[in-house]
Amino acid sequence: MTRWPRVVPVMPKVDTTPDAILEAVKKIDIVSELLDEKNKNNLKMIVEGKVSGGKQIGPYARLLAYEPGETIMREGEWGGNTFYLSVTGDLDIYVKDDSGEEKKVARVGPGACLGERSILAGIPRNATVKAPEGASVLELVRPALRLLRSLKKFAEKVDDSYRNHGLANAIATLQEQSGGALEALDLVALGNISQFMAYGKHHVLLQEGTSIDRVFLIRSGWVRRVRGVPIYEDVTESQGPGALVPEDFLGAGNCLGLEALRGQDKWAYSAALMARTELLEIPLASLQAEPELCRRLTKAFAGFSTADDDIDLTKESDRAELGAAEKEIATGVVDGVNLLVMDMDLCVRCGNCSLACHKVHGQSRLLRRGIHIERPVTLESSSIQHVLVPSVCMHCKDPECLTGCPTGAIFRDPKGDVDIDSTTCIGCFDCATQCPYNAISMVPRNGEPIVADGLLIRLRKLFGSSAPPVVAVEAPGVEVKTDGEVKPEAKAAAKPEDDMVAIKCNLCEHTPLNPKGAKRAAYSCEENCPTGALVRVNPQEYFDEAGKAVGLVFRDQTHAIGRNIHKSDPIARVWHVVGALSVMAISVWIYWAARRYGFNESLRGTWLTIRWVTGLVGLGGIAVVMTYPVRKSVYRRRAGALRYWLLAHLYFGVLAGVVLLMHGWSHGGSLLTATLMYSFDAVILTGLFGLAAYLIAPRILTSIEGDPLLIEDLEGRRLELRTELKALGEKADGSARQLIDNRMRRYVFSLSYLFRQYTRREPLTTALAKARLHFRNEIAAIEEKEKRALALRALERMATLRRVDALIYLHRVLKIWVAPHVITTTVMLVLMIAHIVQVVFFSVR
Repeated sequence: MTRWPRVVPVMPKVDTTPDAILEAVKKIDIVSELLDEKNKNNLKMIVEGKVSGGKQIGPYARLLAYEPGETIMREGEWGGNTFYLSVTGDLDIYVKDDSGEEKKVARVGPGACLGERSILAGIPRNATVKAPEGASVLELVRPALRLLRSLKKFAEKVDDSYRNHGLANAIATLQEQSGGALEALDLVALGNISQFMAYGKHHVLLQEGTSIDRVFLIRSGWVRRVRGVPIYEDVTESQGPGALVPEDFLGAGNCLGLEALRGQDKWAYSAALMARTELLEIPLASLQAEPELCRRLTKAFAGFSTADDDIDLTKESDRAELGAAEKEIATGVVDGVNLLVMDMDLCVRCGNCSLACHKVHGQSRLLRRGIHIERPVTLESSSIQHVLVPSVCMHCKDPECLTGCPTGAIFRDPKGDVDIDSTTCIGCFDCATQCPYNAISMVPRNGEPIVADGLLIRLRKLFGSSAPPVVAVEAPGVEVKTDGEVKPEAKAAAKPEDDMVAIKCNLCEHTPLNPKGAKRAAYSCEENCPTGALVRVNPQEYFDEAGKAVGLVFRDQTHAIGRNIHKSDPIARVWHVVGALSVMAISVWIYWAARRYGFNESLRGTWLTIRWVTGLVGLGGIAVVMTYPVRKSVYRRRAGALRYWLLAHLYFGVLAGVVLLMHGWSHGGSLLTATLMYSFDAVILTGLFGLAAYLIAPRILTSIEGDPLLIEDLEGRRLELRTELKALGEKADGSARQLIDNRMRRYVFSLSYLFRQYTRREPLTTALAKARLHFRNEIAAIEEKEKRALALRALERMATLRRVDALIYLHRVLKIWVAPHVITTTVMLVLMIAHIVQVVFFSVR
């Protein structure tokens, strides 16, 4: 079955009978070619649909009859799933003016195509359409557009309509944003001489040294400019410090060719498109024929375009910004509508984000592999941030996954987010194979249901140190994983006869995390990240180096609704300030009170003493500390971001530690009390070790690992290297074997070489080069060429293996403290309960 919109703003009469739809098609001139013999299969798909593999696909059309005054579509709504062909009756087109009132701008008759631009451009409806005297229209879903565009007449009509609408919209935006620099007559003249064009990725827009014959205004997309090199050469990577080549990237709102209006006749650079790009092209001859328009246009365009701003590539920070911007634009992540990013300097590799996704949805839709970007922390900064864009849906502006779905099961919801209707998904794998980010997975439709944990299991998770299994999936198969380890025997490949369904991130819509009426969106992965490493952002705001390439008009607005906690997290700042001040204030007050009143003297005639106060405050602090593991086991409902619970855990733990140390003071007490204090010290020490590991280990990891790697990736690579080294050792003999076994192994597998990985933090290529240099003479002394090559390969494999070992040890450091911390905490709690019982018993006596 074809998926139709969930929300229908009007209640037209619906007719889905093939005969009625066929009669409507016959009345519409632009689709009359469907009636030709060569298009009979497409006609049947649109009118009747078909059954394939036992599943219904289509039909793609239905006939809607509207009463007088009814609305067919509304301006501002996301309608990227359906478009309309007018069959009978006239339709009125309305747009909103600056005051928000609807203004009639046109009337169209039968045969008009409406709403197709929302599908083609991935934007909300740009007009409201009403049937003033009643009308009938043919409503078609997205898959029909792909079939109809094969018709010459329809394709020409849609292309012309797209260009006309694009031109009108670009002129309207200029009128709104130019700040009065352009008068109404200027805009009319500009519209008359301009042309709206759309080009695909890699299209060469202009060549250095050729004549400037037009001015380009970028409506959407990205342009890459270079000087003195071929347009596709990666100058940010291939050029050394002594061969700097000016290069930049320009986004929407920038203008190329204004230099021609100031007397320059040749392009001083080459430019090519880095993504699908829409342009307003203004012929230079036509523009220069109107000097007054030319003058005002030059002034207006130069005011909001950054195309003429100079970039000083002698600065290392500028080169770093360009390299980051190039990757962000080339991979398309900067055009994501709702982008998930992970700051790997904060990520402690706990896997809780993937686990939370699994808990909420039944299968994890988050894979901690993806696009790695090294970028300056801020513009002009020399500090580098390591960002991972994981393989999870970014709700693209122009989603490739939507283009091939034969049933329309993958669609835009009313808010513009991309979602999948599992009831109409036929498991054809098209969307999964089309997605360039590996963000769509295929799973069995009738998978194991989510079963609530019993009381004993919940208690074991609460006080245990091991993580429960996480199910992650990756198209086109199903792969079962545990936290940090792949179980090969658990892999289950998707079989053709299986009833599969596509799944992807839906921003936790229709889950308890986002109940009706919620003021902010909550995402299971972000809510359950303990360090705030993971957050959903507007990419053009997050990636400053790419965002600054966008002009002052035509800035693409996304509907990402997450806060950018990597740049500013006021709640965390409050926790740090209040937490630190509270610990210091309470500690000072207790010290002052103990010096004035003593520890065991009653306070103002009450039963309270400073020892009782410190004991009760410490007990309260520990009670708050123990809420963190309780919160950590909550995944399917809102309970506050885990990162703030971790801060509470930290500061109340510090407070409890300080107060209880004062509580013990110089009074050792019984063996039970002394053992309790020692266990408390162990809890503090293991916690401090964990805190240090969380702060230090991720930063060392990101500085030496290159692309972020999971522990199972590293362990698999280590096994491969060990196997290869064993084979090389068996082939070696004589002086080569002696060099490998006695000198190379002793050098590479020493502790000093291991710690060098952490202290020097060199790229692997540099480390390999230094290793080759260290043994250059000894390798050259081997007479046989094959043996020299074998020794060299063995050395490189050893050095690589040691780097992998160093990374694995860092991963283990991040978790090795958890078990001792949990064990000592459990012992402390048991002893504390016994201590409280003892104190109460003796107090009563």
